[in-house]
Amino acid sequence: MVALKRLLGVSGDEPLQVRNTLESLVQTDGPLPLPSPAAPAGGTRPDVQEAEARLRVADARIDRARREGRADVSLFGTYMRMDAGFPQQGFNNIGALERVHGLFHYVSGGATVTVPLRNRNQGEIASAQAVRVGAEATLAAVHLTAQAEIAAAKSRDDYARRAVAVYTEGARTLARQNLDVVTQTYELGRATVFDVLNEQRRYLDLERAYTAALREAYEARTALRRALGDVR
Repeated sequence: MVALKRLLGVSGDEPLQVRNTLESLVQTDGPLPLPSPAAPAGGTRPDVQEAEARLRVADARIDRARREGRADVSLFGTYMRMDAGFPQQGFNNIGALERVHGLFHYVSGGATVTVPLRNRNQGEIASAQAVRVGAEATLAAVHLTAQAEIAAAKSRDDYARRAVAVYTEGARTLARQNLDVVTQTYELGRATVFDVLNEQRRYLDLERAYTAALREAYEARTALRRALGDVR
């Protein structure tokens, strides 16, 4: 309990209560939607998204390298406003004195044309294409890994849920009924206390096995969510 509180970031004297039972979590969690065989596996997994991002970056590098190897036109334009004057004064058109100054506006524009003759950036393009081949191979490997992990997690999840169903579809009820019968038989004097204790031991062993099956089902479903990239 102390270790759990430390992981949750709560103080040691704060009360902690489980919101749901393990049985309710397992039994209320329905089947998960799985990707279709035609769709790439694990599209929401971080490793798949990272590999896809690296492939897009490689495509962008190829496009940039090809653009830099083609003819390019760059347009430019400037504007400048300059107010110049002198401390001397002069007469204006109506004969009054005013400071000698002038207001000037400069506008310029042009175009720069880059025409590659011998260097068409072939080396940079080849390097970018090689990087893309590696990124594409990495993405394919990540997809195969995701498919294998999803298949393994799905098999484990199915097996764990079938094991839980064995207990919930009659095994626990039958064990409880057997214990009640042996207890009533003991109360009637037709069985010994050792018979009751043995039956109680078998019942508790079954309950422990059921709890272990519930835990395995919960962990298997969590592993399947993680394989699908849907960890809650």
